[in-house]
Amino acid sequence: MVIGAVTRVWYRAWRRRRVAERRRIEAPNSHYSSQGVRNQEDRERWGRINLRGLHPLNRDEVQRLLDLVDREGIKAITAKDRLFLDNMTIPRMG
Repeated sequence: MVIGAVTRVWYRAWRRRRVAERRRIEAPNSHYSSQGVRNQEDRERWGRINLRGLHPLNRDEVQRLLDLVDREGIKAITAKDRLFLDNMTIPRMG
């Protein structure tokens, strides 16, 4: 009975050490970025749109939306406008 109790205590301690050694702690925000950072990345990506390569109607709309973002901020455009601008850029990975 004593051997069983000692073995159980030893096993629990061994198991805790093993779990602690395998535990990986991620850096804060290692996979996620804030909405402000994503907005800034989106604006930079939209600024790289090749306007000369677009149809004149799309070119005018992209220019209008970029001017609106520059004047009033990125929150001034709708989700539909964001999607339009995203479709005019090369798709981002991830």
